[in-house]
Amino acid sequence: MEKVYDKCCGIDVHKKIIVACFRKGNRQELRDFGATTRELLEMADWLKEGGCEMVAMESTASYWKPLYNILESCGLKAMVVNAAI
Repeated sequence: MEKVYDKCCGIDVHKKIIVACFRKGNRQELRDFGATTRELLEMADWLKEGGCEMVAMESTASYWKPLYNILESCGLKAMVVNAAI
């Protein structure tokens, strides 16, 4: 399989918690964040500081929408995916 992004993040979105796995080459870091605006902005800062190239998140109900808006407004590229496929 061809590598597309060297620094990317997969996010599991829940109502009150966001679990992010940020891969940088062969290393990965797993962090939990709350779902408040302040906590989502902290996560966006963490990803930007790490040089994240793309964020992929599952589309759980409508919980992904605030996160997507914050990532987009912070200049991060994001996509919503179906984890089942």
